[in-house]
Amino acid sequence: MGTSKATVSRRINRLEQDGFISSYTLTMNSTKLGLMRAMIGLELNGPSSDLVIEELRKFEEVQSIYKVFGDHNLLCEIYARGVDSLYELIQSRISKIPGILDVEVDILIEKIVLNPDAELDILAKKA
Repeated sequence: MGTSKATVSRRINRLEQDGFISSYTLTMNSTKLGLMRAMIGLELNGPSSDLVIEELRKFEEVQSIYKVFGDHNLLCEIYARGVDSLYELIQSRISKIPGILDVEVDILIEKIVLNPDAELDILAKKA
């Protein structure tokens, strides 16, 4: 690219300080680790999403929660050791949380990344 390591390092440092870069991630192959991933859509009764989120924080299987507009109020990204443990999590624990009306599950088979730079591409068109 014709740019020195020091220049790149300074630019990255500035992007971090200005809040454009907020974190770095490690991407692991959950299948090789013997885990399965699922998205669980939750339909809630009334404005209880904060209470439900607090309960979901107690479950180590829940990686992230998205507040959404659409068919569900919350989408939860879940890791489980298999279908039986996923079923137990949903039936014995998640569905028992007060305020949850409906639970829908989608088991994730494969992630197909179409454009890992979508945010940057959209911003570049704006400029």
